[in-house]
Amino acid sequence: MIVKIFVNPLSYSIDKVYQKEENELCIGVDKGAYYALQKGINLELALGDFDSVSQRELAYIKKHAKKTQTHAIRKDKTDSDLAISEALKLHPDRIEVYGGIGKRLDHTYGNLMFLKRGNIILRTDDQKAFVLEAGSYGITHDYDYISFFAIEPIKKLTLRGFSFEIKDYDLAVDDPLCISNQGEGVVSFEKGRLLVIQAND
Repeated sequence: MIVKIFVNPLSYSIDKVYQKEENELCIGVDKGAYYALQKGINLELALGDFDSVSQRELAYIKKHAKKTQTHAIRKDKTDSDLAISEALKLHPDRIEVYGGIGKRLDHTYGNLMFLKRGNIILRTDDQKAFVLEAGSYGITHDYDYISFFAIEPIKKLTLRGFSFEIKDYDLAVDDPLCISNQGEGVVSFEKGRLLVIQAND
């Protein structure tokens, strides 16, 4: 199963980032739920405090989503956190989150931290982020840049085939050495977790 989550801010075009797949389940979050439903996407669940939608839009969401969960505005978890928690209960093969990167740096940082919870991809029109466990991976992409950050200390990081190559480098969590690389290639490392961010100008 693949879970796809549509969140705020709406820093994405559904027509550009979303492709329907078999065995997918879609969740809409707050304004993201309204946007997805307007685009004809069938939502299994819409959730959030719905503080970013009008009463008319909320009525539309409740009418067209299969199930709606309404949460208090003052709560311990963000709406995106609640949606990812619901998705993880289903033990999906992959979670794709559309949006979540915007003007609020605190929310963006929090959403990036969610990527540590499993096979979760964060997408907007011009950015994609995910986390890799220790191992070896071939990466192809059509973004302008690709950057690598240690969210846990990385042992023996090797980048081969990219514009900037390194071999057996120990990347610390406060080391920005691997920002703004380009091209495609093979990433390998023996220990830690690596945040990968692909981006266009």
